[in-house]
Amino acid sequence: MKTRLLRLRQCVGVLVLCSLTAMASANETLLPGAKPSSTQRYHVWGFEIYDARLWTQPGFSVQQYAAYPFALELSYLRSFEGAAIAKRSLDEMRKVGNISAAQETEWLKAMTDIFPNVRQGDRLLGIYKPTVGAEFWFQQKRLGAVSDPQFAKLFFGIWLHEATSAPAIRQAWVNGL
Repeated sequence: MKTRLLRLRQCVGVLVLCSLTAMASANETLLPGAKPSSTQRYHVWGFEIYDARLWTQPGFSVQQYAAYPFALELSYLRSFEGAAIAKRSLDEMRKVGNISAAQETEWLKAMTDIFPNVRQGDRLLGIYKPTVGAEFWFQQKRLGAVSDPQFAKLFFGIWLHEATSAPAIRQAWVNGL
């Protein structure tokens, strides 16, 4: 029994290592020269929601995030419907910038169309492209893009803007990058 448990743990360890290696390889392809930040855990009312990690190139500054390409990786710790992620994202985007009614409708539809349902262990990757917009990946497959620089700035501002609802995550990245 102990031998089986040990083998199972070794297999799980190998799978996790392979997954992390594949993610790093994909991020390197999508954003050449990018290096990962420390991983930060996001909690809401005591519930662990996801682990967040930035992939940045040399010279990146959290305070000037809108000027640099980067990637944000979210590793979910529980299940959520894509539509709920889209709605919550829009709510958070309103906290970091002004959004017109037309933008709200357009952006909510775009996110609802793009964001999948997620389960524990799933990874979403958002790529910020200054002056272009945002591109989204799920389990190393491209989901889609929103070609609107204002959308991208506010979306990634959820984590990086001074008015973020996750100030501890932002501050850790300010101190650690």
